[in-house]
Amino acid sequence: METDAGEWTDRSFAEVRAESPQAFAAFLADGESFAEQEARVAAALEEIERGELPALIVCHGMVIRAALSVRAHHWLSGSERVPNGGLVPLDPIEAFAAAEPGSGAPTTPS
Repeated sequence: METDAGEWTDRSFAEVRAESPQAFAAFLADGESFAEQEARVAAALEEIERGELPALIVCHGMVIRAALSVRAHHWLSGSERVPNGGLVPLDPIEAFAAAEPGSGAPTTPS
């Protein structure tokens, strides 16, 4: 697992907010939002694409998911996980269509 969210792991924001509203508010206030992360990743992709291609980008799963979200033009849900240590094409349709468990491609948990 890339990030250990403790008791919040694999739970929706709605569930966590209902159970721990003050802790959830602190979480939102103290960190980069998904929208901010997506904007930062989009800017980085634009800069990379102005250079020599193809390019290899090495990053964590949440950044890969943000990059795929930029390509898909919507935020991908938590159920659309990406692997650590895998090669993931930045075409969301190609990435998720070719997914097979253990293949290094993104997989959807059962």
